[in-house]
Amino acid sequence: MGSEKFSTIPHNLGYYRSVANTARYRTDTEPQLLGSIIEAAVAQVVLKHSALCCGIINEDTNEPAFIRLDSINLSKCIRYHIPKPSQSEDDAIVEALEFQHGEIWMNLDSQPPWKIIVVPTRKFPETKGVGFDVVFAFHHALADGVSGVVFHRSMLDALNNPSDNLSLANHVLQVPRSITLTLPLEKAVLFKISWIFFLMILWDNFKPKWLFPAPTESWTGGAVCSEDLVTKYKTNVKLFEISAEDVSGILTACKAENATLTGLLHGLTIASLAKRIPSAETFTSATPYSLRHLTGLSPTEEMGVHVGSLKIQHPTGTISNLRSSNNQSDTMSRIWEIARTFRSAMRDELAGLPNDNLLGMIPYISDLRKMFVGMMGKRRSTTYEISNVGSLKVGAEGEGGKWRIQRDVFSQSASVTGAAMYFNVASVAGGPLTVAITWLEGVVDGEVVGGVKEDLEYALRCVGEGKEILLDV
Repeated sequence: MGSEKFSTIPHNLGYYRSVANTARYRTDTEPQLLGSIIEAAVAQVVLKHSALCCGIINEDTNEPAFIRLDSINLSKCIRYHIPKPSQSEDDAIVEALEFQHGEIWMNLDSQPPWKIIVVPTRKFPETKGVGFDVVFAFHHALADGVSGVVFHRSMLDALNNPSDNLSLANHVLQVPRSITLTLPLEKAVLFKISWIFFLMILWDNFKPKWLFPAPTESWTGGAVCSEDLVTKYKTNVKLFEISAEDVSGILTACKAENATLTGLLHGLTIASLAKRIPSAETFTSATPYSLRHLTGLSPTEEMGVHVGSLKIQHPTGTISNLRSSNNQSDTMSRIWEIARTFRSAMRDELAGLPNDNLLGMIPYISDLRKMFVGMMGKRRSTTYEISNVGSLKVGAEGEGGKWRIQRDVFSQSASVTGAAMYFNVASVAGGPLTVAITWLEGVVDGEVVGGVKEDLEYALRCVGEGKEILLDV
């Protein structure tokens, strides 16, 4: 393992638990033996993706490794979460996610660190159709966010085109002896580090803080990284959905403003935080991005961990300008400016690859475990992360009797040492967009997160409908 250690070590320490992608499946028929159909489809997907056939050994060291499992008992990997009569469909999903995102993967040397949670949705009397949500939760060392989308593309294909040749008996799937994992990131890309960049990173990390204090510290939540947060670990989840019609309007507005959806989300998030946390001088954001265009890993067919991250401390002037805006038009203009600035920064980040990127510094970290443990007792460095896995393209609705995906939800566990809040974005082509917000109990007040959620949901719908945003900062 290489960059995957950034997931195995925090997981072993209890700092970060899992990633999940939840898709809503629907068919217009009422299939018999639905549980068996789901199990067979999962088995078909597992055999297609070698990452799902692996366990992990030595996770409590600096040298963890993947191992091929001889067999996988799917009855231990698939469970059903039945909604309570009083729950909405989304309430049931949130409950399932909050539980799963708090779980540590156990027995890694004999069980695969992934799980399928099936959440039944309502029946459709007019067509006798059925539907359910499938939560695919997994250890981040196995796969990145885009891989969760890949899983559901494969799952949909398996439901619509079931295999007659599965080595599955009594829920136990036999793993082929010859499986090939995707190349780790550091072998797929040759990162080049200049001496100037190398020395700048060293200076930034080891310069005496008392002599060279940071000009302004970002607000990053109310609690330092601590073992108490590990002991009482609880990921909270809030979820909202934007309709397909509004998504179309949002994309049109972004194009007109020379911005991206992710950039707009940054602008709206910063505006909301500036209002909700008036004492904060500035905020630091992180935005993961795919490196598959460099590594050659297919963004639609393969699983792996090929991802980088862009970190930005937003200028204090940006925050003060938002707060001093005279009217709603001025506020929205500043939000779009943040969106365009982000797009430019991401363009520069991608254009500079694979030179002078922090990923190239990984070989110089002598003890990664010690580095993570050393974060205890310190402030986290990131306010929030926006992670957008893009649009799940599943083709046309299909003929009657065919399975289809109506919605996609991306989420991840909160982090003891990472961002204070995570805004996880996913969509289905021609369908709705979802945002799942996750945060750690004790780090950010739930009322603050709830307020930010309301601001984002309201503002996105206004943009989609072409209405003025009444967002007082």
